[in-house]
Amino acid sequence: MTFLFLPFTVCISSHSLPKAVLLHCKAVQMSLSPLKGEGAVTCLSHCDRASSFLRSSVSVPVSQTGNWLNKGVELLVCDLLLTLRTSLWQRCGSSNGEPGPAHGAQLAGFQRDLSALRRLTQCYRQAQHKVFLHETTVRLMAGASPTRTHQLLEHNLRRRAHNSYSAGEETTHALLLACRPLPMPLLTPPGHRARLLAEAKRTLERVGDRRSLQDCQQILLRLSGGTTIAAS
Repeated sequence: MTFLFLPFTVCISSHSLPKAVLLHCKAVQMSLSPLKGEGAVTCLSHCDRASSFLRSSVSVPVSQTGNWLNKGVELLVCDLLLTLRTSLWQRCGSSNGEPGPAHGAQLAGFQRDLSALRRLTQCYRQAQHKVFLHETTVRLMAGASPTRTHQLLEHNLRRRAHNSYSAGEETTHALLLACRPLPMPLLTPPGHRARLLAEAKRTLERVGDRRSLQDCQQILLRLSGGTTIAAS
């Protein structure tokens, strides 16, 4: 029953990384429930605290510790934090269901984690595609030009299609990101958005990501005016 004592062990640990992992897990646990009012604030607070401990860990160079495993865990936690922050932002949509610009604290937290990710990819060059995807996300969160954002996303998707390190699930999240916030006229020829979403839907079904699959299906329904679009 050692796991019962994990929080206490983590609290007295002199290392920041276990604390970042624990706080991220708490934030994820909270995110599984409907987030309103204080719940959303607390969830973001856990993210920010996890981020603070993570940056403290990242600041220790691998040349000082010689521990490459720690750097790998830091990379994983940083990517997961950014993914969670993206999900929280998307869930706080406007009246039409689409996420609007993030508020200042939310955007600042994302940018801090993105800076940590950039630093970590100096050790893991194969993770550069993660930086590109999250950089595109932060543009959307900041309310940047949708036209330029769409160009960046398409560039990212083309690179990932030829990148052996790119996982299908990550590409799917890029597809969802490309389809959600951009005006319909930007996606040509007609039906391009539907084909992207159908591809994303198939991948999400394969990897078992139920939440993103539900999100994808809702976008497809809005796009089709309530009529299901068959995957080609």
